[in-house]
Amino acid sequence: MTTPDGSSWASVPPAEELARLAERLAAAGPVLAALPDERLLAAWGATVEAFLDPASPERRAIEDDLVRTTALSPEGLQAGLKAVLGGVQQGPVEELFAEARALRQAGKEPADGFALVVLASNLPALAVQPLVAALAARRPVLLKSPTAEPIFAAAFVRALVERLTELSNAVAAETWPGGAADLEAPVLARAAVVVAYGGDEALADLEARTRALRGDGGVRFVPYGPKTSLAVVGLEAEIEATAAAVARDVALFDQRGCLSVAAVYAEGPATETGSGSTRRSRTLADAVAAELRAFGRRWPPGPIGPADAAAVQQVRAEAELRGLHRADLDLRQGTVVVEPEPAFRATPGLRTVRIHPLPAPVTGDRLEQILAPWRGRLQGVALAGFGGAARVAELRRALERLGVSRIAPPGALQSPDARWHNGGVDPLRAFL
Repeated sequence: MTTPDGSSWASVPPAEELARLAERLAAAGPVLAALPDERLLAAWGATVEAFLDPASPERRAIEDDLVRTTALSPEGLQAGLKAVLGGVQQGPVEELFAEARALRQAGKEPADGFALVVLASNLPALAVQPLVAALAARRPVLLKSPTAEPIFAAAFVRALVERLTELSNAVAAETWPGGAADLEAPVLARAAVVVAYGGDEALADLEARTRALRGDGGVRFVPYGPKTSLAVVGLEAEIEATAAAVARDVALFDQRGCLSVAAVYAEGPATETGSGSTRRSRTLADAVAAELRAFGRRWPPGPIGPADAAAVQQVRAEAELRGLHRADLDLRQGTVVVEPEPAFRATPGLRTVRIHPLPAPVTGDRLEQILAPWRGRLQGVALAGFGGAARVAELRRALERLGVSRIAPPGALQSPDARWHNGGVDPLRAFL
């Protein structure tokens, strides 16, 4: 894979080069601080729009390689980029910059040093969320892309710098193997902030090495570990519209994101408690399945690996052995099972979702009891069909106690904007 100028997308810089880059970034704070908001916003907005447009030179240069490295279909990639980049378009970003400006005027300036952002490969364009927050906070930043997807961040940074050359020493994107201690040591030794996405083991190792190099404690470590999401659908929800919206939150990114819906808790009439509200749940399951079938045509899934396929087949086989209701879908379209047991279970992916019936009324205490084993591992909840502000507020409080950081209507869950407090962390204060 090569860039338009002939260089490699995935070339690994030596430790000496990374050390020099760390020095340049560490000294770039004053230049970044001097840039007016208007110029930064103009360059940012133009770059985002270019990467949203499949016909732009920037997108055409990376499209084929990005489809391959993300393992999404071209249609699925476009949908994913619209969801991520739509949240960092001009409106939300202007609000983020205004908030950052107010914080700086109140004396909350970034300390010396740059931020290292260690990215994960599960979603395309993940880099833009921390990058725009760092720029708003006037914190120089180094984006470390995974070797599995070294393309987007590098291309985006290159296009941004072309529009605003003063950023050339203040933002950078590189790729090297995760856990390469010798390579990472000069960067970790100079970074003032480390923002890292990944699995628990990798995050623990990175933090331990960062602390060992910075025994003075002069570094902020902000980890974003693996999380999952779900939907809670009340009796007042209109089934067809809700099913279409939930299916979007399942199908987007082929269900790989921390905001991808893995399960649906469906409130049913108390008169059906003997069957666990199965009648309404089956209706909802069939409606979700029909919508997933449609999304299979609109956003075809990417390549399916043998291990993933085997995991989903196991879910299907278990449902058959237990006599559970399962919608009739091809493996590539998704899997929908009505699961009468309330315990939440992780999805094996490939657009697989369990519908859990719960008798009305569903309360915050009941949800908290069911989901307690997942406290701190839940990212978002799509909430619909619960009338009355008091009831919604009670459910929200329970979900927030569980660590949920995003609550939105179905269909909007996977489209947060630049101001989202991912994992409960203020995007600006992570860099200030």
